[in-house]
Amino acid sequence: FECMSMLGIAVGKEKFLPDARDAIAEMFSKPIDVDDEQREYIKEASDRICQCLKQDFAPFLPNLLPGLLRTLRFDEVAEKGDQKEEDDMYVKVSTGSGQLVRVHSHKFEEMKTSLQLLLTFCYEIQGGFFEFVQPSAEVLLPLLANADDDFTTWCGEVRGVCLQVWASLIKVARQGADQKGMAPELAQQLLSTGLRTTFALLAKSKDPETLCAITSGIAECIRSVGTGIVQASELAHIVGIMFETVDKSINRTAKAQHQRAPAADEDDDEDWGQHEEEQLRRNCEEVLAALMEVSAEHFLPCLPVCSERIGKWLQSKQNKVLGLYLSCDILLHLKERSQSIWPVFMPQVFKSLEMGAKGPCEEDADARLAAAYAINVAAPYAAFEEAAAEAYRRLAKIVGSPRPKKRDSSGRKALDNAVAALMSLIRERPGSCPPEIQAWPLILARLPLRDDESEAQKSHEKFVDLVMAKDAGLLGPSNSNLTSVLSSLAEVQGSKNLCNEATNAKIIKVFQLVPREMLQGFAAGFSEKQQRKIEKMLSG
Repeated sequence: FECMSMLGIAVGKEKFLPDARDAIAEMFSKPIDVDDEQREYIKEASDRICQCLKQDFAPFLPNLLPGLLRTLRFDEVAEKGDQKEEDDMYVKVSTGSGQLVRVHSHKFEEMKTSLQLLLTFCYEIQGGFFEFVQPSAEVLLPLLANADDDFTTWCGEVRGVCLQVWASLIKVARQGADQKGMAPELAQQLLSTGLRTTFALLAKSKDPETLCAITSGIAECIRSVGTGIVQASELAHIVGIMFETVDKSINRTAKAQHQRAPAADEDDDEDWGQHEEEQLRRNCEEVLAALMEVSAEHFLPCLPVCSERIGKWLQSKQNKVLGLYLSCDILLHLKERSQSIWPVFMPQVFKSLEMGAKGPCEEDADARLAAAYAINVAAPYAAFEEAAAEAYRRLAKIVGSPRPKKRDSSGRKALDNAVAALMSLIRERPGSCPPEIQAWPLILARLPLRDDESEAQKSHEKFVDLVMAKDAGLLGPSNSNLTSVLSSLAEVQGSKNLCNEATNAKIIKVFQLVPREMLQGFAAGFSEKQQRKIEKMLSG
């Protein structure tokens, strides 16, 4: 099993499938719930082969899936071994229907492995998994809905992964319906069931770690269902629940802080869950962002309550970043239709980008990051024109300042976002750049971006697009910036963390379009590593 699956990964689908089809069929003819160690080997091999074959893996599912789903039930638990000697390895959990079963602790790890395999099926097979969505959901629902305290204690991680799978099933149901020209009724049904179930868990639980997993899953479910499903009344209900969850979290944090000993170390917050509470509030904001993404029109009536919350949060040191993140998502998804509430948060955006004689005035690097991202998003909007010049000045000071030390990862990510925001400004509003600011030299001195990999990929794609468009400001007078430009592109090329496949292909095309004699003239400006990469691009 293992050798065959590794072979498939090595040679690729086109070479692997024709010769291995019969062998794969024979392998998957064995039930996945066979009671021996082959079960784990089959799962691992199935994961790798599915990654190799993608949609062509679907014909093997009828034999494979029933056994896989059986491993996610508690009603067929076999207790093996000497129970007297292994008594501490067994626990009692509720099946969700009131029945208690005695389960070996290994069962929970096995369930997580099975759920991870389901995730692979959904991701790789996509709409081809459509006919298996309903039976999979029927097995997952008891795990998702089980509110028993012992189940949460022992199966909290299982339920977290289960929520991820539920979101993937919603996505597959939407993809399959679109491919078949059907109404997305199944996706809508799964979302409604998932929300109803998770909201019941939210109402009962007070554990921030459990609530984090639930709210993260809710956000993913909403994103997965796509546009045109979430209606106005349902959206307003979800928004209300998220704000209520944030309020409860803030109150728990305030109570915990009050109860702490006055002499307690400020950094010693493991015992009262500060990090988990902060992440929970961030996840609730992600749910709001997901709603804006899939149903922007229906979200517009919620702007007044969002404005009220943002204004309140920005006054709090603890929740200022939360307010800025919500502001960023409103800018991103509602665009200029959100202009009515800009006065609530834009002053704080600019305040967080102030630089003093000794460095940033804003101590919280996450606030600086969010503020820079807000400028990045707002730059294309015509309504931002009047603020663009001041944004240039503040970002230029940040980008031109010394780079934070290596151990200051948050500060370095904030700097990456400032560079990205300055690039967005010069790309969208070059005419608003004050004459004393040389934006492109400042940007080129900081490229490539490395610390915020997500923003790096987006910025590098914009960068190479400007190069291909022969942007005069970027290339400089008489192409004076071209050496620095090509050096940055060579550094980015081939790095999966810093550029996607499309960007990588564009970079190769750029170098192939530059005359070789010109590249040779720039050679002194390239490192040895960059020269080797350039040679490889040209020879390919």
